[in-house]
Amino acid sequence: MKGSTRSSSGARLPLMLLLGFVVLIAGVAVWLIISSPPTPDKASEPAEKNSVAAEPKTEDKAPPIAAEPHGSNPAPEPAADTANRAPDSAAKDTAGDTAAGINVPAHGTGSEDKPPPIGKDVTDSASTEKKAEKTAKVPTQTKPVASPEPPTKTANTPLKSPLRTPSATTPAVVPKKLPRVAPDAALPPSPDPALVQMTSLGPLPRVSDDGRLPRQVYAKPFNAADSRPRVAIVVTGLGLSAAATESAIQGLPGSVTLAFAPYSPRLNDWIRLARAAGHEVLINIPMEPTNYPAYDPGPQTLLTSLNAQGNLDRLFWSLSRGTGYVGVVDFLGSQFTTSRVHMTPVLEAIKNRGLLYLDSNSSPRSVSPSVAAKLNLVSAKATLTLDERASRTEIDRRFAELEQRAKRERRAIGIASPYPVSLERIANWVRQLEARGIAIAPVSALTQTPSAPQAAQ
Repeated sequence: MKGSTRSSSGARLPLMLLLGFVVLIAGVAVWLIISSPPTPDKASEPAEKNSVAAEPKTEDKAPPIAAEPHGSNPAPEPAADTANRAPDSAAKDTAGDTAAGINVPAHGTGSEDKPPPIGKDVTDSASTEKKAEKTAKVPTQTKPVASPEPPTKTANTPLKSPLRTPSATTPAVVPKKLPRVAPDAALPPSPDPALVQMTSLGPLPRVSDDGRLPRQVYAKPFNAADSRPRVAIVVTGLGLSAAATESAIQGLPGSVTLAFAPYSPRLNDWIRLARAAGHEVLINIPMEPTNYPAYDPGPQTLLTSLNAQGNLDRLFWSLSRGTGYVGVVDFLGSQFTTSRVHMTPVLEAIKNRGLLYLDSNSSPRSVSPSVAAKLNLVSAKATLTLDERASRTEIDRRFAELEQRAKRERRAIGIASPYPVSLERIANWVRQLEARGIAIAPVSALTQTPSAPQAAQ
């Protein structure tokens, strides 16, 4: 009995151990099964965090995209403002230059003239517009995010720079207007019908039937008994820039002579205003320079490659653009004025029409003085150019030289272009010269004929 009991208890012990082992294994398995679900939860938790974190990033990227039209829209606006600030007359002058045949380089701000990019998806632009509308509805968010003010200032700088680029006919920079001066006595209205010959080209100057000459009738009065040294100052190339022309007419004393380009679309208006302000008037005749055709004075330029009749046709075209001038002055004629065979018929025609001739001294080899002496033409030659280098220091130095030449030779003629600094220095020096005992005279008071060299004095 006891043996059977011991055998059964010995058999139960392994079974209990086996059962305990199975329970242990089962418990481990259950623990693993129970503990495994939290692992995917933890793995998904960063994903959720990443997705949540990704949403603010998407929102952070959205304002720059929405701000892009906000930042790019102001770019054309400064160009429009600049265009509005430019004088309307300057646009008219450019149109007139084009009509006259001058090649006016197109000025642009670059980006505003470019076509929109090709190949962009329509949905992109649509989404950008929606975002732009969203941004426009919430302006308080756009300002801190896009901070538009600094980019706007940066964008303005390159837009204005092309406007300062010089062109062939208009000044790159609109000159600052000089303060108005008290105008001299107005000259008589022009034209005098007796001094006009109507032609197919237009009105040409002529000697009247009673012998009166345009260079005498249209001249600014000057006291011939004045024994002071005389200086004449001639500003050439006017009429193409409205701002520069108005500044010269209104800001310079009437004793300064003004010369106008024949290509000006408002030539007669400018001459009328200049004479009303007391200025004596010349007209520029474009002539071939040494660097032609790299530098082309225009379609009506007198050329050494043309015959006499061809050059006379061009001369008469320029003379027919306006009335009321006392004579002509060559413009960039450094090559043409050195050719005797070409200058002779031109100066003869000028004399026959009762005009005077001023040589701009563009070439030291000019034959104009000798040809004029042979033809007995009333003429003069410029002493020097005041603004070959358009700087205040250089112009002042040239004015001092002009003053010394006037004191030594009793007369001197200075020529200048309508640069802003030139006009400002001329206005200043006129006052200084007059204070130092030098008479500022119209150019007609410094001309002479070889047969009577003292007549103009």
